Amino acid sequence: MKKYGSEFKVGLFIILCVIGLLIITFQTGKVNIKKEGYNLYVTFDEIAGLTKKAPVMLNGFEVGKVEDIQVFDTDNNTKITLKLWLDKKARVRDNAEVSIKTMGLMGEKYIQIASHSGNFIKPGSTIAGKPYMDLDSVMDQTKILAEEAEKLSANLNNTVEGNKDQIASIIKNLEETSKNVEELTADLKAHPWKLLVKPKGK
Repeated sequence: MKKYGSEFKVGLFIILCVIGLLIITFQTGKVNIKKEGYNLYVTFDEIAGLTKKAPVMLNGFEVGKVEDIQVFDTDNNTKITLKLWLDKKARVRDNAEVSIKTMGLMGEKYIQIASHSGNFIKPGSTIAGKPYMDLDSVMDQTKILAEEAEKLSANLNNTVEGNKDQIASIIKNLEETSKNVEELTADLKAHPWKLLVKPKGK
């Protein structure tokens, strides 16, 4: 009976492992081989660290990936164009909003396409992406708003402090007027006939 050497056994084990990994990879759908699809192009001013192979989501469902990233300059600014590969079943409408989102705790970037109504766009079309708002930008805007609110509060306090006497006088007059109206209303309720009496000299 023929015996196999240890080298043959190791080689056979490695081949079986590779075959197993390929089967698992195809079953999880991470490889686009034999899948039909098409390309869309999206332009951004800032992509915030987005890389090739990043997922593309259509209304929250993964339908493709970022296939390529190109930078080009115009007379006024610099633009970045993403080449997206989408599954042929993933059809995008002409009012779609394309934005860069962050996934999970690791901060992985991906493309989110929100498309709900309108006509379908043709493969190869170019869409303008929405400006990316990172956490730093949001914090800066929040800080600016907080500073403006603080200034407004300080100005209001200064206004109140500088017009205390006038404000107190206005409040006092309002209280007296309110009291007079209440007394007049109570008197008319108790003596409704006074509404029928014509004042002298009238």
